[in-house]
Amino acid sequence: MSDVAADNLGFVECWNEILTPKWIRFRHLLSGNGKIHSDITYEHFGIQQGDKVLDIGCGFGETALEISKLVGPSGEVVGIDCTDSFLEVANQERDEAGVTNVRYEVGDAQVCDLPENYFDVAYSRFGVMFFQSAVRALRNANRSLKPGGKVCLIVWRSLADNPCWGAAKQVALRHLPAPGGGASTCGPGPFSMASEETDRAMLAAAGFPEVEVFRQVDADVCIGRDLEEAIDYQLLVGPSGEIVREAGELGQQKLPALREDLRRMMEPHLRPGGVYMPSSTWSIMARKPMGTGSPSGT
Repeated sequence: MSDVAADNLGFVECWNEILTPKWIRFRHLLSGNGKIHSDITYEHFGIQQGDKVLDIGCGFGETALEISKLVGPSGEVVGIDCTDSFLEVANQERDEAGVTNVRYEVGDAQVCDLPENYFDVAYSRFGVMFFQSAVRALRNANRSLKPGGKVCLIVWRSLADNPCWGAAKQVALRHLPAPGGGASTCGPGPFSMASEETDRAMLAAAGFPEVEVFRQVDADVCIGRDLEEAIDYQLLVGPSGEIVREAGELGQQKLPALREDLRRMMEPHLRPGGVYMPSSTWSIMARKPMGTGSPSGT
């Protein structure tokens, strides 16, 4: 795989070899819940007709296709992701939809070669949190933006603010040990940008001192169309899924008790149509100053 930073390679391998099959299985939940948050935040970001947009960590390409409608035929969307299987799906669905202003590239946004001063917007929904260095990825995005261009991010707030993930983790930890330092991981993790203070500092270090939007977005999300799917989802994906996976044989031995405790925890959240629990994200928009060059350093 080209254009992958050496210190990020293990995370890329984890995505391609371990996580991708699970994400494909639960795509309707993962992408559906992401759409809830992006639909709310598009109005904050002000993406316009004719904009050239870089979609960082575009995954299956849903956001790229959504943004293609906002920018119209005079605009352009370039999606980049490190996961080959995701982009195979993205290319197929783009072609099936007849969309002509979207293209995808396989690569690591920390180091891939992007055109300088080209894009109007760099967008990422649940992408930058997984990089070995979010600052490096954001600096690379900064170089690709025109002066006055903006970066638009949707990131998870803390695990405590997201019972849709945190409640199951607490159940898992009652039965199994936390993963050790040598665990296979997808990167710093989905909650690595939960701190507003840290996020503002990272943006400034990446050349985005002008933060125009920093908003909390709360929404209930579906974690399963029924209790059984919700239990499977938590056992295979997210913080609780990592605990079970890294526990190996012990994790398999504890599955019956885990399933029962997860069922008990989630039953009160069952509604017509599925199991719904609270989630919370930050909606962030920062701008590259006019008349500035690219940020230095890596």
